[in-house]
Amino acid sequence: MKLERISSNKIKYSITFEELTNKGFLQDELLRDSFVWDVLFDEMLDEASRIYELNDFGAVSIEIFSLTSRELVLILTLEEEEVWHDTIIKDELPEAEKDQGLLYRFEEFDHVILLVKRLASLNIDFASSTLFAFRDLYYIKMDGVSIIHDTIESLCSEYGEEAGVSEAYLEEYGVKIIDKKAFPLIDDHF
Repeated sequence: MKLERISSNKIKYSITFEELTNKGFLQDELLRDSFVWDVLFDEMLDEASRIYELNDFGAVSIEIFSLTSRELVLILTLEEEEVWHDTIIKDELPEAEKDQGLLYRFEEFDHVILLVKRLASLNIDFASSTLFAFRDLYYIKMDGVSIIHDTIESLCSEYGEEAGVSEAYLEEYGVKIIDKKAFPLIDDHF
């Protein structure tokens, strides 16, 4: 089992079927709904807690990123437990925490073009927009969208869907096509 920390809250696991068989998991059990998954996920969380010294985390989401004939690749997203502070008000948060940006995935480049043209027709401008390509899909990272965040999210959802991977993951494994000026360049050239 190989572990790789992708970001502060994401961990990538690569487990071969041979390793799973040695641990007592049968391939047939993994392919159907079974309690075997619960045991495997608990073991993965224990291993991550031990290696990366993770103490407090809340919800955990697990994505099966690839399932090949040789190995299983999973991405664990750990959400830290929120500590409620009555004194923190949304307006007092630093700007970096208010605007985390948006990251969306598109099946075709034409969908990216349609989104860009739609946003341009509404005179919506961004501080930064970066275009990535990864596994025959296109990803757009948008920064500077805090004022009309909900409007942009709904428009992005018409043409694509939330990425499901982090920007750090795309930086590592994807190809950055246009850095920081994707929307103006796409709007000018298409």
